[in-house]
Amino acid sequence: MAGEQIAVLLMAYGGPGSLDEVEPYLLDVRGGRPTSPQFVDEIKARYARIGGRSPIRELTEAQAAGVQRVLGERLAVYVGMRHWHPYIRDVVQRMLAEGHRRAVGIVLAPHYSAMSVGAYQKQLLDAAAGRLETALVRSWGDHPKFLDLVAERVAQALQRFPSPQAVQVLFTAHSLPERILASGDQY
Repeated sequence: MAGEQIAVLLMAYGGPGSLDEVEPYLLDVRGGRPTSPQFVDEIKARYARIGGRSPIRELTEAQAAGVQRVLGERLAVYVGMRHWHPYIRDVVQRMLAEGHRRAVGIVLAPHYSAMSVGAYQKQLLDAAAGRLETALVRSWGDHPKFLDLVAERVAQALQRFPSPQAVQVLFTAHSLPERILASGDQY
């Protein structure tokens, strides 16, 4: 796919590929601030319970392969991670080295917030430094096809129960630091 003019960059959070990568990964996530050995051990134990690594890269590469199948040879699809290998900045350098001068950046988090999607997009734009004409997909969480797919998947999951109408569905979200809440970011 080298030499194609337009590339698609799928961006995700990133995660350690092994237990040995947990500590440096956490250092990256925390912006270089050290992490206590106890916390590192706790996170290692969590990853050990799911196979000793994060599945995010493998899942993102599978998504990229699916996008590549749909796009065919018209566009080249790349994967870049915000907090681990392959880093967004490194993938942008590879895209440039392979002759791409235009790119579409898509963060695999569907809803825009400055803390999440905005931070990924900033990394892409900083790495491109004007050498790569970049179009950014800001948000896609309200796209009708995405919403239809989510509704379809929930309906399919409910069918696994003897009385689907009696099942209560609980939607959850992770916590946020106070500074993010105070900033008013829509995360």
